[in-house]
Amino acid sequence: MANLPPLSDEERAELVSYLDGELPKSAVRALEAKLTTNPRLRTEVETLRKTWELLDHLPKPEPSPDFASRTLDRVSTIRATPMRGIRAGSVSDRWKLWGVGWAAAVILAVVIGYESGHLLSSRTDPGHQGRTKDVQPQLVEDFRVIENQRLYAHVDDLNFLRALQDPELFGEDN
Repeated sequence: MANLPPLSDEERAELVSYLDGELPKSAVRALEAKLTTNPRLRTEVETLRKTWELLDHLPKPEPSPDFASRTLDRVSTIRATPMRGIRAGSVSDRWKLWGVGWAAAVILAVVIGYESGHLLSSRTDPGHQGRTKDVQPQLVEDFRVIENQRLYAHVDDLNFLRALQDPELFGEDN
């Protein structure tokens, strides 16, 4: 399996969408059929799944308590460009509506962003509840190895890598 070429970006994106539950049902069935016959895809899916398990160990970001008020203060200082062709009596009403629209858009963006971050940080696989208890501490320690696994896949044995450390192999540096 070490001689097989690495997955393309499209294949990897499809696997990520599969693990996120974002693929349509027909694509899920097709990918699951591929997974039963392709050990390379199965290995990559398991590697991605383990990597996401490691993400549960990272600290969860929280917005500061005054984030919303600071954002609204900044929005209120933004000056909109005047619109041409507005009647004199309706200018203040349009400015108020413009400000309320901006404030609503910012609040909506903050809420959506916060909830998306919360959902991503608490993501769990349906078939693997409580997976944080199953993660081995060794995986956390060897994260660099896991992260560069694609590069190591092309090496046939560990003795070859150790031989590369020998300074006499390539001669002396001048």
